[in-house]
Amino acid sequence: MRELKNKEGKRFLIFYFIIIAIACLVTGLVLKGQEQKSQAIVNETIAKIISKIQESYPEVKEEELIQILNETGNVEQGKEILKRYGIEDVSAIQKLEDLERERRIYLISIVGILGITCLIVFFFYLKYRQKKINELVAYMKKIEQKEYSLDIEEYSEDELNQLKSELYKITVMLKEQAEESTRQKESLATAMSDISHQLKTPLTSIQILLDNLRESENMDPETRKKFLMEVSSQIKGMNWLVISFLKLSKLDAGSVSFKKEKIQLKELIQDVLANLEILAELKDISISFEGEEEIEIWGDYHWNKEAILNIVKNAIEHTPNGKRIWIQLEDNSAYTKISIQDEGEGMSKEDQKHIFDRFYKAENASEESIGIGLALSKSIIENQNGYITVESEKGKGTTFSIRYIK
Repeated sequence: MRELKNKEGKRFLIFYFIIIAIACLVTGLVLKGQEQKSQAIVNETIAKIISKIQESYPEVKEEELIQILNETGNVEQGKEILKRYGIEDVSAIQKLEDLERERRIYLISIVGILGITCLIVFFFYLKYRQKKINELVAYMKKIEQKEYSLDIEEYSEDELNQLKSELYKITVMLKEQAEESTRQKESLATAMSDISHQLKTPLTSIQILLDNLRESENMDPETRKKFLMEVSSQIKGMNWLVISFLKLSKLDAGSVSFKKEKIQLKELIQDVLANLEILAELKDISISFEGEEEIEIWGDYHWNKEAILNIVKNAIEHTPNGKRIWIQLEDNSAYTKISIQDEGEGMSKEDQKHIFDRFYKAENASEESIGIGLALSKSIIENQNGYITVESEKGKGTTFSIRYIK
């Protein structure tokens, strides 16, 4: 039988036969002990009879009594004598022998029945176990074929069901990895389509400008300089787009390793403002910043700086000349908050729903806007245990709120 090829089954059979052998030995010893007790009772009874005979018939010699005990004699004649005195039953000795025989048969029967029952139960157990193993083997083959489904409703504490539970955990993990891989492929395909579309316009513009420069040998120096500056500007925009796209792709793929370091938020904001100082001065925009020195967060300084810089830069670009921007820090037991409020034109409810979508351009966005900066900021913040929200009203400005959960 296939079940007997199971190593555990073989070990059980060896153990089973050892137990049966021990049970038989114990049974034999019990029977022997019972036989010795019965024999002692018989010997005691005979001794009493002999003692009584010697008292009543002292002339009978001991040798004659021993000879009588050793001889089989005429049993029927003895029974007839007993019958004349009203004793018609079999002898006490015979009854003891019959009782001993019955006891022996009874004990042997019990041992035999128990042994056979254990053997039958064991073979049924092996069949059940083999069935479960076959199910697990079939399930593993399904996993090889990318079928991730496993029923664990019937659960018990035996080792096979524990193995089934562990396989279920592995299945869930493989399923999640497969789904994540599919999502990443779809995201990459979408991103490639988006960036191809975004690069098409500046490439066409560069091509036209270069064709004009090549074909117009007598172009005046001022126009030629203007064309070259436009080519340079388009190339810079493409370079920023490609770098930003690569950063987003890394964040989407989970391949960015963020540092876990203590960041002084006031120092970080001042660093951001230093980078945007010229842009703010060109538009005569004043930036007010309020925050306590000791407010800190844990995260990656470089990536957080880029996220906040994109948001502040967006506020400057959408704030009219001569207006103001406020940056405020807030700290409590639940989170640390950065608020960036401007006096810009604000945005509609529809724009607020999609403002963090990559390559989305709001209705009041400039022609140079690509729509990737805020999406990049959102992805950076969310990857560092934070989230970003926006509140805006047309004609009354916009407020971006960043919260880092503690």
